[in-house]
Order: sequence, then structure tokens, then C-alpha cells
Amino acid sequence: MLATLLAGSSDRTVRAAVRSAVPDWLDAAVRPMPRVGLHGGMAGTLFGLELLAAMHPPVSRLSQRVSGWLGERRFEEFDLVSGAVGACLAGYPQPVWFAGEDTGLAHGAAGVLLVSPQPDLISWLLEQSFVDQRRQGWCYGIPGIAWALWTAGARADAVRLVRILCQTFDPEVNLYGRDADRLGICHGAAGVLLIADAFARSGITGAVGLRDLMQAYLLERLDLLPSLDETLLTGASGVLAALLTVDGANPRWLRSLGLH
Repeated sequence: MLATLLAGSSDRTVRAAVRSAVPDWLDAAVRPMPRVGLHGGMAGTLFGLELLAAMHPPVSRLSQRVSGWLGERRFEEFDLVSGAVGACLAGYPQPVWFAGEDTGLAHGAAGVLLVSPQPDLISWLLEQSFVDQRRQGWCYGIPGIAWALWTAGARADAVRLVRILCQTFDPEVNLYGRDADRLGICHGAAGVLLIADAFARSGITGAVGLRDLMQAYLLERLDLLPSLDETLLTGASGVLAALLTVDGANPRWLRSLGLH
């Protein structure tokens, strides 16, 4: 994901480094994984190949192989991270359903709304809403739920929640735990940054302040990135991808987070 963003760099050294890394990534991509999900599974490989094909068209043949492999598998989960919702976001259509009581974007009802905007599910989700001082992030809490409501057409409710978020968000309270939890896309500042940016670009002016706050928060802590892993959701690559995208890099990869 990060490689496709850096491929557009004006720095020849950066472009050369990206090109040199592609063969190793492709070699790993042709090896089927036991998991099928968008994050950590073969649907994620398919999504990555589609992004890479824009840089290197012959990769599209490998995409077809991966798509065929997925066609022989069942998605037993419904969620965005490992299930049918994520497959749909990766461009591999699946029947989508909701099970359980999770309201969040990553593993719950909000994620389902991204690909299946059901009025009954919108009503159910709004009935579960309340405001507290626990973690607010991409994976669960107001940011991800507000974005799901926005994409599903419940825009007045989404704006109401965004305004609450912007008025009450406190990094010292809402971002806590390990470095990965405070900084990463899944639980932390990078995910809030991307959602605030998405709302700001949609014309919700109140989101601009939150976006700027999260951007500054991350830039002040770049020295912590080496302590993170390399994954998109909890790692340094996700934090850097978020910062690059807000700064104007190609946003196509955001579909893997439902922020399309």
C-alpha cells in the first residue's frame, strides 16, 4: 500500500526503491494464505494487486489467479477486517449480513452499512449510540460510525456525531495504550486523521480542526514509528500512508478502510 503511494514521488531514489521491492512482494503474493480477509488474507492480496496493476499492468494476470482462488473459498465472517464486507471493498462481491451486537466499523454494523445501506440497520445503529470518554477511533466509536452513516445516506445524523466528536475529542483521554494503539489507523490518531480529513473534504468545516490536531499529533511522534510493526492497521506503514494521503498522495488505497 505504502509502495503505491511512494511510486508517485518525484524523488528518483524513492521510485527506484519501490520498483526493487515489487518482485519480492509479488513472490509472496502468489502463495495462498489460509485466511481470506481484506486485512491479513487473500482479499487484501487481491486489493494490493489491483493497486499495483496501475503501475505495472502485467500484474492484472496475477489478480485473476487470486480472484479465482477466492472464488473457491467461503467467507464465514461478515466484517470488514476478515469477512464479506472487506471482500466487497476489495472488489470481490459477496453476500453481506450482520450478526452480533458490535456497532463498529471494523467488526460490526457500521462496516456493513458501507456496502449495504439498510434503513433498519441505520435505525438500529442510532438506537445504540451514546457518548462517553472511551477510545474513539476508526475501528469503533464515533469516527467510524459517523462515516458509515454518512455513506449510507444518514447525513444529518453523521454531521451531528461529527460535531460532538470535534467538540469532545481529547487525545489525552481518547488515545491511550501502546504506541500502536495511540498512533495507528485501527485504534489511534492515524484513523481519526483520515476520517476527519474525509469529512473535511466533504465540506464539514468543523472536521478541519480535528484533522489538523491529529496531523500535528502524529508529526510530533514520528520518532515512535520504528517501535511499530509493518502492518497497515496498527503499524508504521499505515501511519505514513495516512500522513502522505492527507498531504495529497493518491487516495485509492482508502477503499481498504471503507473511506472511499
